[in-house]
Amino acid sequence: MDICTIGTPTFMTRVETWECDHNRHWNVRQYLRCFQQAGFVARDMCGVAPTGVLAQHTRFHRELLEAAPVEIRSAVIGDGPFAGVCVHVLTSDGRLSATALDHVTGLGDLPVVASDVVKLALPRGIDGAPHRPLASTVDTNDMVQHGYVQPKELDHLGGLSLDWLMGRIAAASSDHMGRLGFTPEYVREHAISRMGVETKMTVFAPVPVGTRLCSTVQVAETGRKNITLRHRFFAADGTPVAVSDQGLVAVDMTTRRATELPEFLRKALSDNP
Repeated sequence: MDICTIGTPTFMTRVETWECDHNRHWNVRQYLRCFQQAGFVARDMCGVAPTGVLAQHTRFHRELLEAAPVEIRSAVIGDGPFAGVCVHVLTSDGRLSATALDHVTGLGDLPVVASDVVKLALPRGIDGAPHRPLASTVDTNDMVQHGYVQPKELDHLGGLSLDWLMGRIAAASSDHMGRLGFTPEYVREHAISRMGVETKMTVFAPVPVGTRLCSTVQVAETGRKNITLRHRFFAADGTPVAVSDQGLVAVDMTTRRATELPEFLRKALSDNP
């Protein structure tokens, strides 16, 4: 069985120009938005209430350009360590673009798929278990300040949509990497950038409008070509709201292939673990 044809359709759209980055590639926020929508549809198909912890593990396989068609199909993994977990597969013109594991139970009405068929959706560089809420030792006033959740950022249930959370993650990541020297100027001068390849997000409860969001950012893991940033989000009173691990790889922009992390970045990380 082909991973691109598993399960049942749960979402369809197309890549719009205003959803793309400056390089005409579909912004990562849109993948998260569409996977969340597919998850809502899958739950409704199976009569499961869209409540509780939202835990999604996403892998990115191929970039999409403006006007590309998008389809998401969903199934339940039938065996292995992720048995019972919902898997979403996002394709364009029959080619795999991204996948997501959706940690929700009770979707027994969806088709079942063997884990070896969806092995490209299984965690690779980031642990697959959902995060746990942990209190922070940092005063929220000393954290990254993300402002207040706005009405336009809510999903149909009244909670912060994943794409708007991802927007805050991307901004905090850029700021953190810039402080380490991996600035836009460096990217332009050396044609070495970074690309998200894997993301794990856990939202512990719906985040309502008016919530003042703060976050901490830390390097969770590094490799020869990759780095994982961990973002912990809190309300202004210190209540844990969400956690995300963002797996990034260094990319040679001339070849669009993974390359080694810049030497100055490896040194900065070793000096400030």
